[in-house]
Amino acid sequence: MSALWALLAFVMTLAGGAFAFRYQKYLLYIMAFSAGVLIGVVFLDLIPEITETSVDTGLDIRVLMLTLLGGFLAIFLLEKLTIIHSEKQHDAPGHHHNVGLVGAIGLSFHSFLDGLAIGVGFEAGTEVGFVVLMAVLAHDFADGLNTVTFMLASRNSRFRTLGLLIINALAPVAGALVALMADIDPRNLAFQLSFFAGFLLYLGASDLLPHVHERPRFGLIGSTLAGLATAAVVVYGLAALH
Repeated sequence: MSALWALLAFVMTLAGGAFAFRYQKYLLYIMAFSAGVLIGVVFLDLIPEITETSVDTGLDIRVLMLTLLGGFLAIFLLEKLTIIHSEKQHDAPGHHHNVGLVGAIGLSFHSFLDGLAIGVGFEAGTEVGFVVLMAVLAHDFADGLNTVTFMLASRNSRFRTLGLLIINALAPVAGALVALMADIDPRNLAFQLSFFAGFLLYLGASDLLPHVHERPRFGLIGSTLAGLATAAVVVYGLAALH
């Protein structure tokens, strides 16, 4: 089931890329909104879920928080070691990556982890799965848009840009399939959920949110707050239905 939902991530990545081909001027606003969604999901849903799982399984919450920190640091190191986000041009919106083979592999693995996060979320419960899915969809739209932006800014051909976009879009589906095939017991699930909470927190706080600071417009601030509000409405709305 999670793999089917991950197809939405495939669609959203392609949609973000298609959007970028025509409307690059809205890139920062979408990234700001996505940052709010990701950060809201982590603090309003995933961390409370991790706390409940800690009580149910008898795991030390501090160990799970260290795992969350490990997820945050792991994606940070992944980006640095694959030269992702190492170059920024402040006179143009979005990230400007080193577009070599290593960078492309890093981007694809980055998206693969999005799919794993969806799979782990649904293993934790339908409600958690849908909330994680919402966060990943928001990120993947921005990611698809961002992929096209930096490829074109780096003078890559439209054909090569489209090829990388498709690979990036397929990666979350592969990640969800891997999570579906894995046999996850409750204790391991707690660690995996903690890891991906750190992963999503990094995407929101360190990958997307800094662009709001680069150009502190009221529209960007409002977009971030709108993302936080959207996360709150979805999280508490789903909780009220159960």
